[in-house]
Amino acid sequence: MNNYDINKLTIDQKVGQLIMFGFDALEVDDHAINLIKNYCAGNVILFTRNVKSMEQVHTLTKNLQKLALENIGIPLLISIDQEGGMVTRLRNGGTFFPGAMTITASNDSNNAYLSGKHMGQELKALGINIDLAPVLDVNNNPQNPVIGVRSFSDNPKVVSEYGTKFIKGLQENVIATAKHFPGHGDTQLDSHLALPTIGYDRERLENVELYPFKKAINDGIKAIMSAHINFPAYTEDDLPTTLSKKCLTGLLRQQLKFEGLIMTDCLEMKAIQNNYTTEKGALMAVQAGANLLCLSHQENLQIGAIKRIREAISSGELSEEDLNERVSRVLKYKEELDAINFTNKYCEVKSIVENDKTKEMSYNIVKNGATLIRGKQFVKKGKTLVIAVKPTTTTIADEEDGSYDIITIVKQKLPQLDTLEIHSRVSKDSIREAVKLSRDYNQVVVCTYNGNIYKAQLDLVNEMSKEDIELHVIAMRNPYDLLNESQIKNYVCFYEYTPNSVKGLIEYLKGELILKGKVPITYE
Repeated sequence: MNNYDINKLTIDQKVGQLIMFGFDALEVDDHAINLIKNYCAGNVILFTRNVKSMEQVHTLTKNLQKLALENIGIPLLISIDQEGGMVTRLRNGGTFFPGAMTITASNDSNNAYLSGKHMGQELKALGINIDLAPVLDVNNNPQNPVIGVRSFSDNPKVVSEYGTKFIKGLQENVIATAKHFPGHGDTQLDSHLALPTIGYDRERLENVELYPFKKAINDGIKAIMSAHINFPAYTEDDLPTTLSKKCLTGLLRQQLKFEGLIMTDCLEMKAIQNNYTTEKGALMAVQAGANLLCLSHQENLQIGAIKRIREAISSGELSEEDLNERVSRVLKYKEELDAINFTNKYCEVKSIVENDKTKEMSYNIVKNGATLIRGKQFVKKGKTLVIAVKPTTTTIADEEDGSYDIITIVKQKLPQLDTLEIHSRVSKDSIREAVKLSRDYNQVVVCTYNGNIYKAQLDLVNEMSKEDIELHVIAMRNPYDLLNESQIKNYVCFYEYTPNSVKGLIEYLKGELILKGKVPITYE
């Protein structure tokens, strides 16, 4: 075990240990070199833009660590948003793990443990030592545009049960990060774009939003990410929790006794940038109690944040005592990291990362999660039309559209079925044309994608329901269509639009998949 002596670090090195920065390249570029070499930035966050192949990621993390050790003498925490399902950064060779709500729908909490365990093994093998997962938000607002199926359930006890099992598996190999404290589930705003407020009283928040976080803390979660949301019950002066000392230090540290790493959500998100600026927000987050400042994108903002914190120490706005308290927790976790082997080659870990058994496990969880919520299973009769949306990014968290889509794969695998592709925001003219076309068919299968957000898809379903056609609606993401369209007779949920769910959908349309899943939300 290494012992990183905080007293031997300069102020610049200490400030650098608070920074978790992102950059754009597939290899160590001038941006990364500048932040690590000239600004002592001590931690990195990777995105899909940094991923071409698993071997390339392995090389990238090794070279980043080499650069950090040569220039700072302390290894990096290298993080990634690998939640599974709709938020999957590692593709192209690794396992496409199931998302949270898919796992819950499989109705076996051991699947959460297994997903976390194998995900952690793959991350560790690639040189990634902190996963920004799981989401412990209770998705109790069907109109939530950013959480949805990233949550395990709308029930805090279910979120807690599955979330803690996932954490247990993940933390056998890497640091897990529960997010978005104290809860992003009951909002209709996306904090990437604005500053939401959740105005419930403490009793309600204790029983719902905080419930899974309290359980995770008791079970040893090592990191918690704050939400950019104003909770008047827990924050002061209309501040988002990320910038609130009352919330991060008072509630999380003192009341809930959390001793791990407090990480901010990205400080370049509009909720912070538009209201406080990223640079000022970074200082306020450290003053509030944060240990890791997530700065995902822009080099000028990352450098600006570092300079602002350095200035604050010089002026006395931030005491060196507080700085040391924040940094010492980061160093403690770096001491616990296994000795980093910079000489291992990708061929030595390939069997862990590109593992057919793990991929089969993930696919089976997706299949077992597929749920018949109402009506009967699809059995092909006569002429059938499949109408589907291409997967699109609903939120910045999704990051990029999938490179797979239902229509292309139905044409390949089930050429006897006719197809029609629609836009997620399908126009009235397109709805009329689709309904007219449908009259030539015995059956129509409509695959929706977040119909609760893109309601025009539900207008299409509604119009189709009036026709004398056997209609099957299959939700390829949020399972909330039934809240808006109660006349849907045959309704199936897959909870995610991913390669595994599309493969499962093909099996289902072939009549080879019996649906056994259990819906993790309540319809009211």
